[in-house]
Amino acid sequence: MNKFFIDNRVNFLFFIVSLIFLFAIIGPKNIFFGNTEWLYLGEPAMHQLGWHFFKNDIWRFPLGSNPNYGDDLGSSIVFSDSIPILALFFKLFKFFIPNNFQYFSFWYLICFYFQLFFAYKILQKFTNSIPYSFVGAIFFVIAPIFIYRIHLHSALAGQWLLLFTLYLGLVHKVNKSTFLWSILLIISSLIHFYFTAMILVAYTILRMLNFYFDKEKFLQVVKDFLIIILSLLLVLYLVGYFQIRMADSLGVGFGYYKLNLLSIFDSTNSVKNISWSWILPDIKLSRGEELEGFNYLGLGQILMLLFGIIICFGRNSSSINLFIRENRQFKIFLFIAFVFTCWAISSNISLGSHTYSIPLNKYIFGLLSIIKSSGRAFWLVNYFLLLLSIIIIFKYFDKKKSFLIILIFLFIQIFDLSAGLKNYFKPFMPLYQNPMLAMDDRDILKDEIWEDLFSNNKVIKTTYPVSWSGLFVKFAPLIEKYNMEKTNLVIFARSNRQANAQARYNLYNNLRSKQIKTNTVYIIHDLGHLRNLKSIFKDENVSFFYRDNMWSMALNHNDLINENDKENFNKIKPKLIEFNKVENLIFENKDNYYGFGWSHNLGKPGIWSEGKVSTLLFSVEESNKDLNLELSIEPHITNKYNYLDFDVYVNNFLKQNVKLDLTGSNKKNQKIKIFIKSADITENQIKIDLDFKNPVSPMEVFASPDSRKLGILLKNIKISTI
Repeated sequence: MNKFFIDNRVNFLFFIVSLIFLFAIIGPKNIFFGNTEWLYLGEPAMHQLGWHFFKNDIWRFPLGSNPNYGDDLGSSIVFSDSIPILALFFKLFKFFIPNNFQYFSFWYLICFYFQLFFAYKILQKFTNSIPYSFVGAIFFVIAPIFIYRIHLHSALAGQWLLLFTLYLGLVHKVNKSTFLWSILLIISSLIHFYFTAMILVAYTILRMLNFYFDKEKFLQVVKDFLIIILSLLLVLYLVGYFQIRMADSLGVGFGYYKLNLLSIFDSTNSVKNISWSWILPDIKLSRGEELEGFNYLGLGQILMLLFGIIICFGRNSSSINLFIRENRQFKIFLFIAFVFTCWAISSNISLGSHTYSIPLNKYIFGLLSIIKSSGRAFWLVNYFLLLLSIIIIFKYFDKKKSFLIILIFLFIQIFDLSAGLKNYFKPFMPLYQNPMLAMDDRDILKDEIWEDLFSNNKVIKTTYPVSWSGLFVKFAPLIEKYNMEKTNLVIFARSNRQANAQARYNLYNNLRSKQIKTNTVYIIHDLGHLRNLKSIFKDENVSFFYRDNMWSMALNHNDLINENDKENFNKIKPKLIEFNKVENLIFENKDNYYGFGWSHNLGKPGIWSEGKVSTLLFSVEESNKDLNLELSIEPHITNKYNYLDFDVYVNNFLKQNVKLDLTGSNKKNQKIKIFIKSADITENQIKIDLDFKNPVSPMEVFASPDSRKLGILLKNIKISTI
């Protein structure tokens, strides 16, 4: 037994250090499997709730299918970033674990341990010094790019996979380790696909360059690639990656979520408002660069890297240059680092606030958009440069001097990074009190109505189902607490855009035809949707509640309605529109004139009609005159149709048919005039339904992955008397 402990003393030391980090960052209370409250303070809520629904569901095929999380949206455990490898494992014990079970504290322990382990293994291989390698490994477990992901994106804390990649690439012959690379790629795909993509690119470059230098047999290389790719594709299929279409893997953000050339020196993450340095100032970068391009090295690492460069180009650098020349894998990884740096920078090359953009072919841009947050690609470069600096110092100096030097750099690194680490190392402060994580009090639901509603209903839906709901953070803790069986109130990393769009159309059709389910609570998206719902259900046995500044509705729950609900509901009327005033429209305005069937214009002015029917609601000052409603629109122009055809209904009566020519010279900016008789106006309220005959999605005509069936972009409206 003593021999076992002696032989594994470093591993035990790593385990102890990992436990210390786990206690310090997660907190002693939160390490237990039955405590999930700490996970509902941001994006980790997606990871936990995805797992919660997956655990409570039956086994399906593909094995990662998770349809109840998202309901009609279609889903897999992959797209809630719930670390599929652990989700699949622990689901085997679903009948033995508590309902509020979580494995993310265990996951963080794994990450701390392997972050140390693989860094140590690489350093020990090239230095053959246990104390030097252990001290060097500490740099990796306090790396800002690693710690930053904790409490933010659980799966991306698995950066030890990149160190495993460096270990295989630097220590093992790539043509002799196909099995290990296959295992690494499969494990990475069961954690997060970004790691899989980075590892696959690194392996491909390694293998191709070694094929060139070693004159390998071409058929052997092809065989090894086939083994890796086929085994990887099989795992991707089994875990549920292909439950979305290939086009849905394309994300919006390549060229935005990227690395700035100054990111390695930018000590402040402005998104979290956390400075990681007591010395280096904040460099103002774009939000995307701050969020996903964050790659601050730390003052100790920066100085050590500069020190290593000076050594390499110094007078007595022959031993270092010889070491690099004799280690082809290091030279190859220098090239890989260059490729990954270019990938991270993207086609928008930025130095501070100055940007130079390189135009890309749309197909190349689409391929690169699969990994939209390209700034993450620099993580591998970050770790490689750190390893190289530590090894160069050891090779240049004797053991005592090199150990003293690395200790000095580690001290500088810890001192500098303590500015940021102090925000994470608060073991005895409840996470909900940590300013970095604390939820806005407006996002905390306190009213007792939610217990009554969720105890008696098992499905919760939003009236605007999308892949990233702004209401998710509010309701996620209650969804788990009351063990809801289905929900479309979710956030996904990726989703089936076509299924999302169809889910909205089906929901709106059901609501318009007054088909709502008895076991469902509907969370109403905004005032426009509420006004539309009131016009449909005002005479039905549907209960509306206004609690915690949120509107909800359910069938047959009138006993829960209080006077506040009644008073506020009676005030709900279509928004008043002034005569002869142009009203510009934007989707993000929650107090608006639109009901169901409208969608965003990517943050720009105007709202898109979506689906077959789009509704406008407004009220006017009392008038006995006929009215003219003018819509300024831009039709969705595609090569599928030469015209856009739709009917116009005023307060449920068909009034006119409109056919817009999509081929003329003035096809983009058009105006539609709708004549409204005074006799058709009820209680000064007007509802306009546009019933489109041939809406088309950009995906149908291969213009973009957008699967919304679009008709017109409504820019503004104006009403006047005749």
